[in-house]
Amino acid sequence: MMTLRAFTLLYLTLGIIGLSGFGILFLNEESILALCFFIFFYLILQHSSGATSALDEQIRSYHTLLAVLIKGQKKAKNAKVLIIHRNIELTLGLEKLYLALDSKINKNYNNSVKTIFNI
Repeated sequence: MMTLRAFTLLYLTLGIIGLSGFGILFLNEESILALCFFIFFYLILQHSSGATSALDEQIRSYHTLLAVLIKGQKKAKNAKVLIIHRNIELTLGLEKLYLALDSKINKNYNNSVKTIFNI
């Protein structure tokens, strides 16, 4: 059942359309869009319980989606940090190996030079 306010809104809308049809009131696209927006806003306020529950449900679903996305981003960040850490460890291990081999090569080179020239 429509309330008195809904009938008032209907009569107001019909009046505006009638005045526009007789050329007394000229409506352009922006004013029609604004009128539709205000009618929509009014109807949402009149039936706010259903709209509120639907919006609350969507807000909850967005919160769960954001929580999943944040958790995924944290896991991706931790994986990147782990890869960087492993690369640093690999680099340090290769540096130690290079230094050990370099010292052995230098010892062997010095020993071979000494034996060749009998120093």
